[in-house]
Amino acid sequence: MKIDRKRPSQIQKGGLLELEIEDLAYGGKGIARFEGFVIFVRNGVPGDRVLARVTKRQKNHAEAEVEEILKPSPDRLEPPCPVFGCCGGCTWQNLPYDIQLTHKQKQAASLLQHIAGVTPDIVRPIIPSPVEWRYRNKMDYTFGTSNAGEPILGFHVPGRFWEILETPTCLLQSEPADRIVQSIIRWVREQGLSAYNQKTRQGFLRHLLIRHSVETDSFVVLLLTHEGELPDREGLVAALKEACPGLQGFVWGLNAGLADVARQDRELWSWGNPVLTERLGKYLFRVSPLSFFQVNTHAALKLYEVVCDLLGNDSADNRLLDAYCGTGSIGIFCSERVKEVVGIEIVREAIFDARENAARNGVANCTFLAGNMSETIHLAASIPGSGFGRIVMDPPRGGMDKRALRGLLALQAPVLIYVSCNPSTLARDIVSIVEAGYHPTVMQPVDLFPQTYHIETVLRFEKNV
Repeated sequence: MKIDRKRPSQIQKGGLLELEIEDLAYGGKGIARFEGFVIFVRNGVPGDRVLARVTKRQKNHAEAEVEEILKPSPDRLEPPCPVFGCCGGCTWQNLPYDIQLTHKQKQAASLLQHIAGVTPDIVRPIIPSPVEWRYRNKMDYTFGTSNAGEPILGFHVPGRFWEILETPTCLLQSEPADRIVQSIIRWVREQGLSAYNQKTRQGFLRHLLIRHSVETDSFVVLLLTHEGELPDREGLVAALKEACPGLQGFVWGLNAGLADVARQDRELWSWGNPVLTERLGKYLFRVSPLSFFQVNTHAALKLYEVVCDLLGNDSADNRLLDAYCGTGSIGIFCSERVKEVVGIEIVREAIFDARENAARNGVANCTFLAGNMSETIHLAASIPGSGFGRIVMDPPRGGMDKRALRGLLALQAPVLIYVSCNPSTLARDIVSIVEAGYHPTVMQPVDLFPQTYHIETVLRFEKNV
């Protein structure tokens, strides 16, 4: 096919273009230009010269996929994962880790400037993860059906929520977790069980969650199904224990929700102890199967040390509001640096964990409240004290709810610490924070997600005087 290099109007869906990959965009795609027109190239590495097929054309940019690597970048690696390029997860396995860190550092700062129009006074160098592979302590799998009609386990294919990519091994989780996945699949096939179909609302098997404690090297498995009967449960546990001697607990739960989200409406059966113990520094934390805990335990310690540091040396007489506190890990970790901690979390099970975590660590200056953030802020503010001198916000990936953010800003704390795993939603929320009279002083990127484009960012704001 003849390649037309005359003008961007010739860039059409299905067309082939010879491109030089110049940079990486947030989201993991390579950036190329064709006569000045921006094209985002999936699986492109800076320095590559590729033949790419256009998959989407929009007004200001196009998207393409690599058809052939004409000249590989000197930085390009051969990805070790057999499903690389099909799975939407580890999109940067084809880059050395130091190059990944360079791009994450640049993207964290540039997204804030591009979206929010602000630049922190200080942008610190990114802190690398102590572990580059096999670091995830939690994995969430979805059941699907193979072409042969058998149940499979894997992840959603990017852009096609109904299609599951079979993934019997994942290089981001521990090897015993791989064996758990393989054992589950063998067992459900032997039992003749079917996967739930999101379109027809028929079938049984929905999700599999695997959690791992680095501290005790123990595992908990949560199997979520639609209505039905799980046969020979003891036999399943025995098969799992053979595959993973570190299995500590197993839970079978009902997920009756319409959305394809791993949730438990009711526990149906359990074996062993489903609650893990994890350590961050000198603190031990109770982690229930569905409670939030940072997925990279080794890097989470680095992250929490940053949060504690950014509270400032003058924080001892201040009360700390830990918004979206999960199992209370940030508040408890920072409890010695402040006068008192009040945590808010909507997941009641996580609040039970948080209270237990404070007690087991002998931390007496923490209060944890269960409830919707925007509604519970007022309850937190009514607790006798001197207001909040520090607020730590660690919201879900989608960022802050607008009402909740307004409520937190109304507390007029002198210092805000925003912990984010999504720089684009962080940048969006920064606009509201700056409009409320705050200024970003320090930004610290921390890499909790090696081999992926995701970035954890901690940003300190100070109230203008």
